[in-house]
Amino acid sequence: MTGKKILILAGVILIVEIVLLMVFKQEMSLPDFQDVPKWNLVKTAENETTFLALNKVTVVMMLIVDVLIITMAYLATRSLRQVPGKIQSFFEIIVDLFSDLVTQTLGENGRRHLPMLGSLFLFLWISNIIGSIPFAEEPTRDLNVPIGHMLAVLTVVHFEAIRIKGLKAYLMSYNEPFIVMMPLNVIGEIAKGVSLAFRLFGNILGGAIIVMVISYLARYVVLPAGLNMFFGIFVGTIQAFVFTMLGMTYIAVAIAD
Repeated sequence: MTGKKILILAGVILIVEIVLLMVFKQEMSLPDFQDVPKWNLVKTAENETTFLALNKVTVVMMLIVDVLIITMAYLATRSLRQVPGKIQSFFEIIVDLFSDLVTQTLGENGRRHLPMLGSLFLFLWISNIIGSIPFAEEPTRDLNVPIGHMLAVLTVVHFEAIRIKGLKAYLMSYNEPFIVMMPLNVIGEIAKGVSLAFRLFGNILGGAIIVMVISYLARYVVLPAGLNMFFGIFVGTIQAFVFTMLGMTYIAVAIAD
């Protein structure tokens, strides 16, 4: 897609958002996280939710993102060509980018993590920017989604550390440089995961709050729509990339001698 087409597409989205924000003013508000539609996984009384409950909006938006990724992957790979089409070129750019980054950071053996890291970036990226579409909501605005991805990344990190170093050397690494440092090293690992999840969650939710507040102040005109695109596309892309790069860095540190 050429730069001119991208500008035209951005302009169309901006105009649509301006119109919708002016017509549907009551829609510009953050949901009450204590009162959102949920699916209970266990039987409960009516209007009562438990810890085992799923946010309906988050689940639906995640499924939409999954369908988009699967559909694009199918269209890109169903007929691979020497001269790639637009969809194939898009995926080849992402694969080449992460292939170079993974090779430089983790070495040749690190290419086994390319599918995981690439899929992680694609999911988070689309989840972040999908909020730029009117009436859509970012799944990453729900804290459960960043935490779930954080747990998946840390699982891979510690699994790789045990696989490369062995269980004994892995456990002994928490005693470095002195055994009295073990509690601090454990807390450091926990803090690493917490910061990874809350950085993504805070930036996405913070962007939504800023857009909402300025929308009320500016009476739903051009500025809020532009901010919505900025936080959705620019900030969303940066945060997805940062999350993925930090995950790759954690793997590199865990398997280092």
